[in-house]
Amino acid sequence: MIKSSVALLTTGLVAFALTAAQAADLSFATPNGLFRLEPDSGDREALLPEGDRPFNALVWSRSGEQLAIVQNYGEVYRVELGAAAPELVFSSDCQRPPTIDLAWQPDGETLVIKQRCPAPTADAPAELDLFLSRPSEELASFDTLPESLESDLFLAPDGSQIAYVAGQHIFVAALDGGRPRRLTQNPGTYGAAGSPLAWSPNSAQLAFYEGSYPFQRLNVVSIGGGDRRVLTPEANFQIYRSRVLWSPDSRYIAYYRPHNPPFSNQEIVALVNVNTGETQALTRPGFYDALSWAPNSQQIALAVGAQAGQQAIFRLDLVSQAFTALTNQPLQNILDSQWAPGGDWIAFTATPPDDPLGTQMLFRVRPDGTALAPLTATDEYVYPFAWVPTPLETNTQGLNETP
Repeated sequence: MIKSSVALLTTGLVAFALTAAQAADLSFATPNGLFRLEPDSGDREALLPEGDRPFNALVWSRSGEQLAIVQNYGEVYRVELGAAAPELVFSSDCQRPPTIDLAWQPDGETLVIKQRCPAPTADAPAELDLFLSRPSEELASFDTLPESLESDLFLAPDGSQIAYVAGQHIFVAALDGGRPRRLTQNPGTYGAAGSPLAWSPNSAQLAFYEGSYPFQRLNVVSIGGGDRRVLTPEANFQIYRSRVLWSPDSRYIAYYRPHNPPFSNQEIVALVNVNTGETQALTRPGFYDALSWAPNSQQIALAVGAQAGQQAIFRLDLVSQAFTALTNQPLQNILDSQWAPGGDWIAFTATPPDDPLGTQMLFRVRPDGTALAPLTATDEYVYPFAWVPTPLETNTQGLNETP
């Protein structure tokens, strides 16, 4: 049952502190280049020579000293700051353009590459592979995956483990060669309709949906085994958009909950306390996108309005439940928002309402709604973008502790 007060959810919210951390820069790609930009001034520098090529992913190491990129859909490069040229570390042999996900392990040197090759025929499964790239070593293949996978592979945030479904059970496997461990006690339908196995930011828990689409209930389980709990226990609970958005402190999950299905296509952004199971509706029924958490886990940015219509960005404070408008003019196609590591900026991509080509421009705004400005021109299509980590970020309150 949805509670009427958010107080139960926000009990124990902690402050996020930075110790001597420098302000973060933005990195972004356009079809003509890869750039790093200082958000206060808008000054930019090219990280790679300009050229006509698509970029598909940008993933920084925790230190902010190395960047991994996916280019031309199937090529993975390491970009080390100060190096003369990027290093090609992987080239796909898929017959069709693959989907590649990347993750850095905590050592800042080991890059995990997950490749999904499209199925060659409609009745054939997609091919999934994992590789480990280390400096001055041959590319290593992770060869302990089961023959029959029933889901995608889901990388832990720290790049040390993967989760997957096989034989109607959820398994986790360490990438150091350890034996896979089964997390579920009973067989079930996990990951239906592509719903994810979503790792908590501290890599200690998995959130997942169980059931036949759309009647899927949200669950959480400890990676250490046991302690599985249903977070949406209502009978006939339905979910259409199965995104699971963990808060940075791993205490809360935000998700898109259908409103009055199947008679309405509107949704509600809902929040659940993972420790207590208390659930709160954060919004009225409507259309929402580009949801992202502030580093302090006390605020959320979200786009309001249908993508094809007029949209606006708002900041929601979870304690006061107050909404703050971050945009002063209608936008379209707000696809992504990201908070700076220090919480002092929010970056997002959107299309100006008078642009018939649908160009994705990069914007920045302060969390209080001031200093809104575009960072790219109307003839630059931005995708993807990512904040550069500030390595001296520290949390003096212990974000991963249980209240």
